[in-house]
Amino acid sequence: MSTRGFPAVTSSVADVRDSQPSRQLGRKLAFMAVATLGAAAAFANAAVNITHTRAPHLALAIDPDDPVALVRNAELGRASAGAGDPSGASLLAIAQRSVARLPLNGPALRLYGLSSATSADLEATREQMRVSDMMERRDLGAQLWLIENAVEENDISRALRHYDRALRVDEASRALLYPALTNAMNSALIRERFAPYLRNNPPWLASFLRFAVSTTRQPVALARLARENGGWPQGAAFSSLDTELLARLTTNGDFEEAAEHFRGIEEADPSILTRLRLTDASTDWRWAPISWQPFQTDGIETFVLAGPQGGNTVEIEAQVEAGFKGAVARKFLALKPGHYRVSARMRAEDHTRQDTVRWTMECLAKEADEQATNKFTLMRETLALTEALDLSAAFEVPQDCTVQRLLISIETLVTTRYVSLVLERAEVEPIAPVGL
Repeated sequence: MSTRGFPAVTSSVADVRDSQPSRQLGRKLAFMAVATLGAAAAFANAAVNITHTRAPHLALAIDPDDPVALVRNAELGRASAGAGDPSGASLLAIAQRSVARLPLNGPALRLYGLSSATSADLEATREQMRVSDMMERRDLGAQLWLIENAVEENDISRALRHYDRALRVDEASRALLYPALTNAMNSALIRERFAPYLRNNPPWLASFLRFAVSTTRQPVALARLARENGGWPQGAAFSSLDTELLARLTTNGDFEEAAEHFRGIEEADPSILTRLRLTDASTDWRWAPISWQPFQTDGIETFVLAGPQGGNTVEIEAQVEAGFKGAVARKFLALKPGHYRVSARMRAEDHTRQDTVRWTMECLAKEADEQATNKFTLMRETLALTEALDLSAAFEVPQDCTVQRLLISIETLVTTRYVSLVLERAEVEPIAPVGL
């Protein structure tokens, strides 16, 4: 039977047509299920990747065979339980599981090396750490082990090579390695082996040198490191090292080393060590106290001002509150043995004749045990303040005195007003060598 020219639709055809929406719905549901499973797998994979180093136990709960989490979890367990636990066999089994999933796996090979170490198999440990280093130089744990092993074998160059790699791997390692490397600079042989790193300037060098200069108990070692290599590398990152090192050397009582280090600074004028003349160069704050060093203390403020003659001449002016006394300025010298004369021109304002200025020249030398400083006075002159006053004093530098310190100090009465003292000119000149 047909209707208006259209063929009649049999029941079997109708059933087929009715089933098509159901099949399409089924395909959609299947696709959604696959997508959901894929998303879940991707989420699980992402969760593992996020947690396998920070929280390896969580990563292992998702994927018990995650190669990174296996190694990291074993390392954390070993660190918390002590070097002797877990056992070497257990570490070996974990390493094998990790390598099975990720063959090119430096940390797993390091763990394998640790399993050999717990079994006292030093040769196997060394080999596995070497392979780990070759495969993944960003493995900090392997680098630390290799440093220790190189030190035990007295292989300085190899130890420094692994220091370099470890310091490049993780900035957090610097807190551990910088102090050890700083102490190592006390060795002349290690300084010699360290020279290539000064030349090549690795990324960690500037921060290490700043740390070393500011914390070392032996600043002489760092002064020698610089001198043995023609100074520090060029660049803004190294520009403050000489300034801080000079301060550390003089504070530590290493006066001869401070003078020697100053002579090696390329942009410094070595004649400052033998002159008192007031110039821009001799008052450059970077070289204090080899250069003139004004003091800022309670009741005393000292400044370096341009001189009235212009050019590169300067004056040193101190403003002193009434009743205060103390140091105005100091300067270190390295005069050869002989007879000398100090001359100076000063002026003062708002003073009484009871207010005084004192010039003291001392010899500075390390005692035989190099633990104390032997100071003895070469010259001490005290003058009453006037509107214009001149100093002229002779002194002798003996044979055993290689570094001298000039100290200018002032003392005012409570009844005076704000006192101004200006040092207009100063010089030291030889009279005759010792013995004449």
